[in-house]
Amino acid sequence: MSGNIIFTVTANCRDCYRCLRNCPVKAIRVSGGQAQIDDTLCIHCGTCVRECPQNAKKIHSDLEAVKDLVKSRPVVASIAPSFAAVYSGKMTNRLPSALRQLGFKYVTETAEGAKYITEKSFEQGQRGNICSACPAVINYIEKYQPELMDYLISVSTPMVAHGRLLKSRYPDCAVVFIGPCAAKIGEAQRPDNLGAVDYVLTFDELDQWMGEDGISLNYCPESGFDNSSSIGDARLFPLDGGMLATGAINSELSSKDTLFIHGANAVLDLFHDKKTLGVLKYIEALFCTGGCIGGPGITNNKSIFERKRDVLSYWENAGDTIVEDAEDIPHFAQYSTKTANFDDVTQNQINMVLAQTGKSDPALQLNCNACGYKTCIDCAVAIVRGIAEPEMCMPYMKRLAQQRTDRIIETTPSGIVVLNSDLFMIHFNPAFQKMFKLSTGMLGRRISVLLDAEGYELMQSGVMDEFQSIKGTNGTRYHEVLYALREENQYVGIYSDISKLEMTEEQLGIVKEQTVYHAREFLEHQIRFSQEMAHFLGQSTAKSEEIARRLISLYEQEGNGGHI
Repeated sequence: MSGNIIFTVTANCRDCYRCLRNCPVKAIRVSGGQAQIDDTLCIHCGTCVRECPQNAKKIHSDLEAVKDLVKSRPVVASIAPSFAAVYSGKMTNRLPSALRQLGFKYVTETAEGAKYITEKSFEQGQRGNICSACPAVINYIEKYQPELMDYLISVSTPMVAHGRLLKSRYPDCAVVFIGPCAAKIGEAQRPDNLGAVDYVLTFDELDQWMGEDGISLNYCPESGFDNSSSIGDARLFPLDGGMLATGAINSELSSKDTLFIHGANAVLDLFHDKKTLGVLKYIEALFCTGGCIGGPGITNNKSIFERKRDVLSYWENAGDTIVEDAEDIPHFAQYSTKTANFDDVTQNQINMVLAQTGKSDPALQLNCNACGYKTCIDCAVAIVRGIAEPEMCMPYMKRLAQQRTDRIIETTPSGIVVLNSDLFMIHFNPAFQKMFKLSTGMLGRRISVLLDAEGYELMQSGVMDEFQSIKGTNGTRYHEVLYALREENQYVGIYSDISKLEMTEEQLGIVKEQTVYHAREFLEHQIRFSQEMAHFLGQSTAKSEEIARRLISLYEQEGNGGHI
């Protein structure tokens, strides 16, 4: 196999960094906003595959190669014991028929190998106390905590052991393992495991294959597996604590010397607790939450609890007709340090990144985890190492965007003013200040002391949300565009100085329309004034004076040739 075991479909990767936030070892290299898997850092747990909301993370597929394989030679299928979490009820007994229709000559349960390696793991005198059935756990220890290799029980995994049993039993056959795990692909390629298993498929790929060949389990007859040895409690193997249960090891709450844990966070916490590691007799550690039934190669809609129930149901109902013991095959595993090497990062380099992202002050190091790293220091280290980018920091990008917005507002030639709900000025830019010859002391004053507030008052009353007009004051002609920010209870005005602007016929028409509007308003008011002179005398005089001033203002200093 060439390329990564887990890879990114770049067209679907959209700057969310969710894979990085959830990756237990931060094996993600971000470049140009794209989150790529770094296979030298990856432990192939598949967490990113489960977590990616855009389905941008994919597991390497050998499906086409397996299709060709079953056409060219006899092939044995080794089905992981977690299959009952996917194909439950009557489907468990129909799955063997479906696999034979796909071209497999024999269909067997990997639980045979699980029982065999459990017996070997718990033999007296065995070195180590960490059960090694989970390849993601092995990968983690080899790459990130090689000092724990002495804690590992040096026994191969169920897949490898079963592959060797099948090759011994059917010498002319190839072996294909089908299960929920991405790490199994790399496990099959380890030098000490070569030849045990030819290809690895996930349950999702099996579903895809059956769909492409038009095979429905609903119409398959029931049939049995081609097992050659008893399995019994090994069918519990994919559950958290399943290996201990298979070996009849006491793992109850009252047990002080055994522990089973599942989920990346729990595993990493334990592996950093050397004191606890040293006092336990047996530790079963599984990287996937819930055990193998939570693997990334299962994407059905069942909850972990439903999957566990289905596995337990199969364990209760499946019988063993074969009671012979499995033949003895090589079962020892070899481990080696594969630590990913990084150049040392200096404090000065970290400080430079923190300064670049505006976090030199520890109070601004929010450790928000939006970038995917637990702390701002961790992110800075990753940036120095070239696997992260400053643009991944959300607070930094927000501040940068705000600074750019403020810069645009401060340098635009258009005047901008912001009013509160009572129409008092709470902010204006330099262009507005210059246009209307203001001092900063005008902040906090009502807009009506400076300009005609008609548009603002209409918006304030709820009549409209936007308003445009051409007006004049103190020798300045201006075009105003006003709009309401309802959620913020604010109003914004944008002003352009058109005092020296040559007006087109259309623009002059706008001015004339506004003039007619004001004149009509003046006439209607005068009529009302005549009818109710006594009552409205004072108010009418003031209103008439205001309208008259508007008319005079609009045509004040009108030049020749259509200039205003």
